[in-house]
Amino acid sequence: MYRKGDVPAEFYRRQASGEAPKAEQNLSAAAFVRTVIVPDGRFTRLASAPGALLTLVVCGELSLSIGAGQATNLISGDLFLVDGDSAARIVASARGNCRLIQLGVAPDWPGPDAKLQLPGTLTPRRGSEPNIKHLYQGKDERTYFSEFPQLFAAPPNEWSAPRTVTGFRFMCWEDGFIDWHPEVINNLAIFLSGELELESGGGGGAIEVFRAGDICLATDRTGEGHIDRARGAVHVALIVIETEHLW
Repeated sequence: MYRKGDVPAEFYRRQASGEAPKAEQNLSAAAFVRTVIVPDGRFTRLASAPGALLTLVVCGELSLSIGAGQATNLISGDLFLVDGDSAARIVASARGNCRLIQLGVAPDWPGPDAKLQLPGTLTPRRGSEPNIKHLYQGKDERTYFSEFPQLFAAPPNEWSAPRTVTGFRFMCWEDGFIDWHPEVINNLAIFLSGELELESGGGGGAIEVFRAGDICLATDRTGEGHIDRARGAVHVALIVIETEHLW
């Protein structure tokens, strides 16, 4: 999905309130989502399950090589697709407190109709630690940010328990704004490029900025909602999770 410029907030407000039907999400199928923290050194558990696996790098560095071949180095916001069988032949090494998110995807993903999107804007994260937040609705119908340590709660080198997901999609939004609006569905957003600023209104208001590798779980589906400001070409992976499967 690609969008450019400002988007009317009313489009989301009407969907969230039930006044208008929810827009088609055009999700790709996914069986689960898992996470892992990889300490410095070799990582031998690249495949968290059989089948096709889409892995996103949150922070740190991950080096992939096959035999004596040249290594491919991945950093925050990078991703790669591999199947469980091929993963056994890949030598993976991590450094910098690497964190990964992995989706179990369909064997034929992304499919023959997939198209390359606009290159993202390179906006490096300030510091080595990712910004990982939960944006939720308070009892006062206003939104708040909280830390989200549950996402990477498993011991190092161990994949977290799989969580059922409804599906996922990729979006590119170039230089835009959306005024106060709720989230229509629960989105686990993993930022791959550019810069997205989210503003909440609860507790006097707060602003969080997300860049490549940063993450925000947005579940404020009613009430006042939040403001979005996209700077540059912002690529984001959006994983949809039903409420009963959330952390």
